[in-house]
Amino acid sequence: MQFDISRDQLDGIALQQPAKTQGTAEININGGMHFLPSSPDKTMHTAIVSLGLQLKGQEQPFARGGWRILFTSSEAFSPADEQGHPFLRQLLMLGTSKVIAQINNLCMHANLPLLPFDAAQFAKAAEQQRQQGAQGAKPAAPPPGADGN
Repeated sequence: MQFDISRDQLDGIALQQPAKTQGTAEININGGMHFLPSSPDKTMHTAIVSLGLQLKGQEQPFARGGWRILFTSSEAFSPADEQGHPFLRQLLMLGTSKVIAQINNLCMHANLPLLPFDAAQFAKAAEQQRQQGAQGAKPAAPPPGADGN
């Protein structure tokens, strides 16, 4: 099956000055990918990768963002039924890295520290969580500074 990304764009972003904390604060990343209904022939799809960055101990995220990805498949494909497909994992990493890049751009202009992000480490943690979730085990601890899928 062939996949093609037709278009991708920033869906929305928000950054607020985080609350003051004592010492170094840990940032948790909560993210996911959601799908809008596909075309009737199930060959045109829309995925939205969303992220929320939250300081440990805070109730609300200080940064949120979403990246919209439009893609096509050469045959009928149901993203909701194929959550472990390698192409969808690539979309998650693509959207996550693009949202983090935009948030870092805003952080730079707001005189806030930049957020470190290692897409390979994030992908590895997400895959471990998916595999352990399928086996009914407790999810693995995310990489330092990341708490999401």
